[in-house]
Amino acid sequence: MKAIVLNRPGNPPEMVIEDRPRPVIKPGYSLVRMRAATINQLSNFLRTASFGNVPAPLVLGNEGAGVIEESRAFAAGAKVAIYGGKDLGIVEDGLFQEWVLVEDRRLFPLPETLTLDEGATLSVNYLTAYRALTKAVQVEAGQTVAISGATGSVGNALVQTAKALGARPIALVSSSEKARRAEAAGASDVIDLSAVKDVAAKVRDLTGGKGADFAFDPVGGPLINLLLRSLARRGTLVSIGFTAGMEATIDVADLLSHEKHIVGYSLHGETDEDIYPALRVLADLAGQGKLKPIIDTAVEFADFEAGYERLTSRKAVGSIVIHL
Repeated sequence: MKAIVLNRPGNPPEMVIEDRPRPVIKPGYSLVRMRAATINQLSNFLRTASFGNVPAPLVLGNEGAGVIEESRAFAAGAKVAIYGGKDLGIVEDGLFQEWVLVEDRRLFPLPETLTLDEGATLSVNYLTAYRALTKAVQVEAGQTVAISGATGSVGNALVQTAKALGARPIALVSSSEKARRAEAAGASDVIDLSAVKDVAAKVRDLTGGKGADFAFDPVGGPLINLLLRSLARRGTLVSIGFTAGMEATIDVADLLSHEKHIVGYSLHGETDEDIYPALRVLADLAGQGKLKPIIDTAVEFADFEAGYERLTSRKAVGSIVIHL
């Protein structure tokens, strides 16, 4: 079988397509014929050695979808989504290969409402969104949430999941085209950063002078302070990413005088006991049609670098998947 292997992390990374033996089934695992996997920021950080030590050679890919080939837990031919957790594609070979042996607990049936491409993007992005909204803070129906990078894979998941929970998502985007796409994806209100000078004033205007109850930031960098200033008194900013930078300057006077809060959230800090029930909730919401991943680009096996080029261009609206 063919596999995409990271031989040397760096900038540029050394990645090649290799022939490898097909995995052999064993108890507690299912053999999955992969059909799609996500090209996301996590795998890009790993391949460019942006943080941590990567145990190369390594097959990347932490979330995906495929069809059961052999299993004692699932029927042959069943479509499943895969959540790689802290292991697959991080410290052990992941999903960028034609067949993969996956622990049964990491698999969940794909709702009929989703294609394999859509199912490939359901776990990490939507788990991050759901747990940030319900564990890092507790967003309630009727509350207002501001979301940066709202047309990215995590941002889109935040918009849809917040709406599914009954909250009012305000999407922050970087262009008029992305504003149109965010509105079509379900955002209650959209702020185009290329056209709006005072983001905090615009959020207050949209919320009757109050400000947002919560803000969620998968982007980092300068946007953190914009979101912080957009919060209502005693509001909370949840930081969940840093694609635009790992450092930020904040208005400490605003933070203190309005008793605002900043918390961080990382999906990979979660326990399996918390994650697997959350996956079932997401599958149920997707089955009801409340969650629908948006696919920006699908690339073929040999064109994986084109997928990473699209990812790093920051022009993508939704997720990028590779067909396997």
